[in-house]
Amino acid sequence: MSNGTIVIADDEKEITFFVRRLLEMAGYTVWVANDGDGAMELYRKEKPDLMILDVFMPKKTGVMVCEEIRKDDNKVLILLLTGQKKENDKVTGLMAGADDYLTKPFGEKELLARVRSLFRRPV
Repeated sequence: MSNGTIVIADDEKEITFFVRRLLEMAGYTVWVANDGDGAMELYRKEKPDLMILDVFMPKKTGVMVCEEIRKDDNKVLILLLTGQKKENDKVTGLMAGADDYLTKPFGEKELLARVRSLFRRPV
């Protein structure tokens, strides 16, 4: 039985491989996209519980995907990933509707803790 469904969208294949493997080992069902358009496609098709979005992706940024999702859906959880550490970048992501923001590089324990924390939130 799955702990939940997650879409990961990042154009860095090493990151999607690492995150997918980590989350699947923790009992989640995971789908992967390599750009913003693919993230939206999987969102519509799979109706995931959580979207993990890289901020800087081809076609649509993670912030753009987040804003598009939030027009109609306030229930899906959204975690933004980025190498940007400036406060303004974090605020922009959170104001776009993200539930959490994690900067790269990140550790396995922190990512899992944030995912579990998001899944504990009431729907």
